Amino acid sequence: MSPTRRTFLQTAALGAVGTALTSKPAITEASSTRRGGPPEELGDRFDPWIEVEANALANNVAEVRRLTENRPILAVIKNNAYGLDLTTAAALLEPMPEVVGFAVVKAEAAIALKEAGVGKPVYLMALFSESLAPELAHLGIRPCIYSEDALRLIEPMVQAVGGPIKAQIYLDTGMSRMGIPYHKALPWIESVVGSGMIQIGGVFTGLTEDPEYDKEQLSRFMEVVRQAADAGFALGTRHAASSSAVFEFPEAHLDMVRPGMALYGGYPNDPALQRETASLRTTVRLKARVVRVERLRTGDSVSYGRNYVAHEPTWVATLPVGHTDGYPRKAVEGGRVLIGPKTYPVIGAVSASHTIVELGPDSSVAVGDVATLLGPDVPEIDPNWLSAKTGVSIYDIFMHLNPMLPRVVV
Repeated sequence: MSPTRRTFLQTAALGAVGTALTSKPAITEASSTRRGGPPEELGDRFDPWIEVEANALANNVAEVRRLTENRPILAVIKNNAYGLDLTTAAALLEPMPEVVGFAVVKAEAAIALKEAGVGKPVYLMALFSESLAPELAHLGIRPCIYSEDALRLIEPMVQAVGGPIKAQIYLDTGMSRMGIPYHKALPWIESVVGSGMIQIGGVFTGLTEDPEYDKEQLSRFMEVVRQAADAGFALGTRHAASSSAVFEFPEAHLDMVRPGMALYGGYPNDPALQRETASLRTTVRLKARVVRVERLRTGDSVSYGRNYVAHEPTWVATLPVGHTDGYPRKAVEGGRVLIGPKTYPVIGAVSASHTIVELGPDSSVAVGDVATLLGPDVPEIDPNWLSAKTGVSIYDIFMHLNPMLPRVVV
């Protein structure tokens, strides 16, 4: 069974910001002299690269809108846009009218977006240092406030621009991760609104994705909003639904939804079940060229640990992609790779820089052929399929793609 986001969150690693582009990426068509790539700008590259599918991203935005009855989308592009690359994803999403802004959890990511020319609102859903406050203010980055001393950080922002700062209130309704605890919120809201330093544009919370507890969280959230309204404080746009709630908890769709993974083609919980609800398309392809083709003799073994031993003569191919590039070690437990029109099983061990596939007793694969390890082209290389087959979290598969690999929009 595929792991849910809840199990992933126990072990998730921090994502990298990625390459900050100073202009929007060119959308190119992949072309090559050998089997589907790489795009011309990568030349005869053997090392791995990642292709970002612009049409798939648009498809997923449309599916989220359909599921949420056309709610506006605050696109979560934290952790290097779930592997797509921060500014590449923003450049593709920003022209879409359905997307009203972007959410990140690192100050550096927020700054990178604005410096790359993003015009829509960028929300920083995390604490930031006082030294960064003036720069964030000048760039128009909108903080999400929750700490009891929030005004200490807001004051230098106000001084930098000479007026109130647009911000959102982050309520902790039971996640106990970030946010002002809901039971402390009302007097705190009164103090920050009364300061005159903040224009509150919205209020939000994060759900635990425990179905029953989420209902309690939403009730707590709505009660704080009601109490604030009764006290004369309008808190603006309400949002609580990440990708999981987009699928599983329509009551939390409120005024706006806040998906991440679903935008990029990953089903947040059970792909077999959620695929019946929405047709998401994988937005990335992890590709490389074959660097070695060899025929094993009976008894020859493959890679560390000799986990694979040839029982008869067979051909194998080596790909210059490993777990340092983000391809999961556990791909040897059922993963397959597309080369030409066929898929081949991953064997031996996925090492840091290499993956080996079994071609069988006969082979038409040659050095230089393009291999696709992850992508939408056939079910056996779809990240959702690989997640379900191997037990690797879909969040791991996307977010662990090496930020140093070149991204090309196709």
